[in-house]
Amino acid sequence: MNLTELAFRYRKVVLTILCILLINGVFAYFTMPAQEDPTITIREAIVSTSYPGMSPQRVENLITRKLEEQIRQIPEVKTITSSSATGLSTIHVKIEDKYFNLDSIWQDLRNKVEQAQSSLPQGTRPSFVNDEFGDVSVVTVAMTADGFAMADMYEMAKHVRDNIYLVNGTKKVDILGNQQQRIFLEVENAKLAQLGISPAALINELQSQNIISSGGEIDTGRKSFIVEPTGNFNSLEEISATHISIAHTQEYIALTDIVKISKGYIDPPYQPAYFNGQPALFIAIAMLPEFNILDYAPRIKAKLAQLEHSMPIGYQLNIATFQADQVEKTVSGVSINVLQTLAIVLVIVILFLGIRTGLIVGSIVPFVMLVTLSIMQMSGIKLERMSLATLIISLGLLVDNGIVIAEDFKRRLEEGTERYQAMIQGGKELALPLLSSSVTTILFFLPLMLAEHVAGEYTRSISLVILITLLSSWLLSLCVTPTLSYFFIKADNTPDQANKVAVFDRVNTFYESMLHTLLSHRAMFLVAMFMLLIFASYLMRFVPNQFFPDSDRPQIMINIDLPNGTSSKETNRQMQAIFTWLDNKPELDFIENYSGYVGFSGPRFVLSLNPEDPAVNKGFIVLNVQPGLDLKQITLDLDAELESQFPNISARVNKMFLGPSDSNTIKIQVKGPDKDVIYSKSQQIMDLLHQIPNTLDIRNNWENRIVKVEVQVDQLRARRAGVTSSDIALAMRSYFSGTEITQFREDDTIIPVIMRAGDGERHNLDRLRTLNIYSQKTGNTVPLLQVADFKGINQYSIIQREDMYRTVSVEARNTQMAAEDLKRLIDDQINSLKNDLPENHSIEYDGVVKESVEAQKALSASMPAVIAVILVLFIAQFNSFRKAWIIVLTIPLSLIGAVIGLLTMNAPFGFMVSLGLYSLAGIIINNAIVLIDRIDIERNNGIAAYQAIINASLTRLRPITMTTVTTMLGLAPLIISQDPLFYGMACVIAFGLFVGTLLTLGVVPVLYSLFYRVNRVV
Repeated sequence: MNLTELAFRYRKVVLTILCILLINGVFAYFTMPAQEDPTITIREAIVSTSYPGMSPQRVENLITRKLEEQIRQIPEVKTITSSSATGLSTIHVKIEDKYFNLDSIWQDLRNKVEQAQSSLPQGTRPSFVNDEFGDVSVVTVAMTADGFAMADMYEMAKHVRDNIYLVNGTKKVDILGNQQQRIFLEVENAKLAQLGISPAALINELQSQNIISSGGEIDTGRKSFIVEPTGNFNSLEEISATHISIAHTQEYIALTDIVKISKGYIDPPYQPAYFNGQPALFIAIAMLPEFNILDYAPRIKAKLAQLEHSMPIGYQLNIATFQADQVEKTVSGVSINVLQTLAIVLVIVILFLGIRTGLIVGSIVPFVMLVTLSIMQMSGIKLERMSLATLIISLGLLVDNGIVIAEDFKRRLEEGTERYQAMIQGGKELALPLLSSSVTTILFFLPLMLAEHVAGEYTRSISLVILITLLSSWLLSLCVTPTLSYFFIKADNTPDQANKVAVFDRVNTFYESMLHTLLSHRAMFLVAMFMLLIFASYLMRFVPNQFFPDSDRPQIMINIDLPNGTSSKETNRQMQAIFTWLDNKPELDFIENYSGYVGFSGPRFVLSLNPEDPAVNKGFIVLNVQPGLDLKQITLDLDAELESQFPNISARVNKMFLGPSDSNTIKIQVKGPDKDVIYSKSQQIMDLLHQIPNTLDIRNNWENRIVKVEVQVDQLRARRAGVTSSDIALAMRSYFSGTEITQFREDDTIIPVIMRAGDGERHNLDRLRTLNIYSQKTGNTVPLLQVADFKGINQYSIIQREDMYRTVSVEARNTQMAAEDLKRLIDDQINSLKNDLPENHSIEYDGVVKESVEAQKALSASMPAVIAVILVLFIAQFNSFRKAWIIVLTIPLSLIGAVIGLLTMNAPFGFMVSLGLYSLAGIIINNAIVLIDRIDIERNNGIAAYQAIINASLTRLRPITMTTVTTMLGLAPLIISQDPLFYGMACVIAFGLFVGTLLTLGVVPVLYSLFYRVNRVV
């Protein structure tokens, strides 16, 4: 008893189970968690360590190297990249793609970093490990307040944050852009020297008075009393009234008489943020992964509206980014494409098979879709760009099984077979070939699940959805379609059917004639196919390359770079000037709103967006623009205009991108121990890139050199004057940068008290020479110029390393080609630059070029095993080596049409196109399987071998044609809409299938006749 017969006998049970799954599928569509892009595990942590004022080279040698040596001992680490800038070491630790449980690895990282602390120089602040680098802000809110101070805004932002945590599903809420309060004590160096008060004494007096300390407890026997001394500062007046001892006297002087006391905000500003040019606090909201953003985000928006209504007049909560809009757009867009594809498939099968048969075959599509959604919900697969678009791709594949079953049933009825026998025989004959063809297609997608690469993780849901849809399609085609066919399909002898038969008869006659010709000239035909394959391989070099395409999100990213050494105040001023320009330029009225971040890149509002490390000379702007615009041209115009209007900046204006990295940016690395050699070679690479037309945003990550003022202390003169290097360092740091000497507590807010020089003195470089240094030994002061000399030293502003080697990375993008095409253009010149490199120095590609190679390697790593399994499957199915090899030899035919499709539709070759080629090979193989299986059936029925080939080819012509046409037209919505992610893949499958099917219908019969030495009997 076969599966079809069993399902027919227990059809009530089958239909009941089907109805349950269909109803659950409808509910699943509306309740399943949805997101814009697939979830990618961010296997990266950041280790930050600071030592204020230390030069980049000393940070590299004394801090970064020590930490790297410990971190490198963690076996799961893939790469370590580090940057050593003035006073700051930043290390990015990336883990191998095969690891998913990262908690234990991050704990190991913390342990190693903790072990390294003892080897760091005294004065180094404790290292901070950030392993939440990958949290995505699904909602970003900009709080602005007209007429309110930043401190008031921050208190209100904390109130908003506390309320957002009450919304079920909230994971984390960060407040960005806050300017912390400070109390400044501005001293005059000359006055302190005149009074003989040292900075250290001033600091000690304030610290010893401003305490929060218990005086203990007095137990009197029956009662106890807590004793608490006063002394901590409760107001600015108390700080001002503090009495400071004058050295070598019994006199005191009020603090307000020797310093200027003021309350303000951190100076220079630290990472301020702006919304539409106004100072703002950004509230970045991350969601727990198991929640549905289409349900969570509206609840957040409702909570924000409620909070805004209760705020004082002047406060506004503005939505800066709202990922739910993009998710809803993606889900609804793909859903519309599914309905369009469904309509196309129904029309095609009705035209080929008539209304009754067409509706029966068409019914399998919504059945499979809803069953698939039910299984996706049970297995935890989310609705996102990949899984939804895979449903479209699978529509043309899953209908194949239904077409073959229904068409076979109808043909048997027309040949006079009894209805029940027609159903049972069809199910018995076709169950194994259809299962084999479905499993073959699934196996070709298997490398996605096995690929140990982030690109494979990004596309993994494709293989899972294909697995579910094709197996569901096979099962329903054998259990439901035959039952429906039994009750509703009739042998059609109407005039319309006669006309359709006549049309197919003419096609069959032409095809039969062609088969006779091809079988008579087998060698010539196969040589022609081989030459065509060689020609297609040659044409591949003219196909542009792009790892992943750009996104269609209506957002533009602008990175602003100023020369390293630029103060944060100047960066802030330049950014405000850009905001004013954006607001006052009428041609930019397509900008709906924008967010600006000074000194940092803001929150990660898209998973694929990798924020740059904070730096005082950088800014970042996100423009939300009107949909439907030519973003490519807009980005080019903005890039040119920004650098024209603001000559002191370097602007990088880009669209959003899909996939794990930006496919338009090329990255070339120069590695080696000698920093002068690698920096010089990087300049040569930049010069080379400047010569390539349409190449812009050329930069290297060591940036420009900066001047350091080295105070060369003459130790002999210093000893004579009674001052030490420590005295000098403390004096300079307190005078120019400011030193935190104590803390002022205002309710639950702690405000640092900073001692520094006044504005007129600390911004004047000449004051360095005349700075008075207080001698702790003698109690006298001495001008710095008497004990030290001054020298300007040109040094690297930042030192980058990768895997323990100093590494300069040069980046650029070309407006007319992707990074991989640009690589092919400059490859020979890059190789020539390697010739004069010293030993242990190298030049190599990184970024998207390296990632593309690694992704293709990871994808193809399991292909030999997959092909071996497929080959075993074929051999087991047919119990024949020759038939298995016939099927395998049809695989290259898919390349011919694929290349034609890429060139005709101007689609780039990338990771998604590679997946298209795999699926295309699976479909082409399916055609070969059902064709060879039919030849065997004909021969088993006693038909001569030659005539069996002809009969089988004619019998399978109509179902193969129908499945090809439905698959091709089912992809039409993706091609017509030019879906950014699936356009190239859809073109490859559609064109490759069309050409490949035509060739398969000729190649399989010819190879079969050749392998089995079948000749035409005259």
